[in-house]
Amino acid sequence: MTTLFRWILFSTLVRVAAITLAVVILFMVGESIDKSRYLGQGLDVGLLTEYLILKVPFMISEFMPVIVLIAVAIYILEMSHHHELVALRAAGISFVRLLMPLLSTGALAGLFMFAVGEWVEPVVNKRLNYIEQVHIQKKHNLKQGVQWMSDGNDLLRLMPLTPPYFSVLLIQRDGQGRWQQSLNASKGMYRQGQWHLEDVYVSQRNLDTGFSTQYREHMVIPFSLGPETIAAPSPRDMRWLELYQYERVLAHAGLSSSEYLYQLQRKLAAPLSCLIMVILAYSLCSSMGERTGANTKGIIAVIVIGLTFYVVSSAIRVYVIGEAIPVVFGAWLPNILFLGVAVYLLLAKEGY
Repeated sequence: MTTLFRWILFSTLVRVAAITLAVVILFMVGESIDKSRYLGQGLDVGLLTEYLILKVPFMISEFMPVIVLIAVAIYILEMSHHHELVALRAAGISFVRLLMPLLSTGALAGLFMFAVGEWVEPVVNKRLNYIEQVHIQKKHNLKQGVQWMSDGNDLLRLMPLTPPYFSVLLIQRDGQGRWQQSLNASKGMYRQGQWHLEDVYVSQRNLDTGFSTQYREHMVIPFSLGPETIAAPSPRDMRWLELYQYERVLAHAGLSSSEYLYQLQRKLAAPLSCLIMVILAYSLCSSMGERTGANTKGIIAVIVIGLTFYVVSSAIRVYVIGEAIPVVFGAWLPNILFLGVAVYLLLAKEGY
């Protein structure tokens, strides 16, 4: 590792850390102002402070690519302002060699973003959701809502009806996770280790037709799982392997898994976007020179591009969850679009 590499790497990492701290502070100030209206109404100062701290991992997972874009742009503008880039290029340093430490910064930021989303956010989200639902939204009964439970090869979905009844979907699989049979009951009650089901449609694998369906008025199914005080897991509360396994279970059962597949893909695509933001920052800001006005325009440009990236990613997510566009394509589409723009700007700047 050369002195030049270490110098650029360390300088950009310092700016990434500084911008991250600034964004966290601004985020916490905005959230504290927004949530302060609940003080004395189920929320005290201690809970508000805990809520703000628990929100930080979410903010990092959402905004790290934008943070990298702004931080690298600021550093490149500083180098342009002091003619350091001109001196380095005049000394025979190619743009590829200049980009390597910047890309290393983007890679480290992406790894940090992935680590936070993989090991920190799923843990803190449970407490965060509890504070949000119980102390802010005043939803004291957390038992309501769809419940998903797994018992080995079997998957159980419960939708609350009039107590003690549920709408029941039981999916039975073989040892390889392949769908074998599903029981869809309009009404069911759990008693003494058994599900007592009414109006049941039984779908089974059939070698000739693919699957067959039969109707039964009553069924009794021994099952180790009954109603629990849990809700359907949120994709943001799951790690990558958990998402992968859960999405496969839903897909094998023929159920919609788009939200989980999207989050699975975004866990990989979002950290890589940090590298794209580095190329964009270098392409936009490396030729600004020492003029203050040009530097200001460069900062405004990268902020607008960063916000555009965030808005595009959020908008595409809506279409993906609504199954308007393919999930995998939608998850990677922001990276594809902005990588194309970044490469075009870089090649145009270098005269290719």
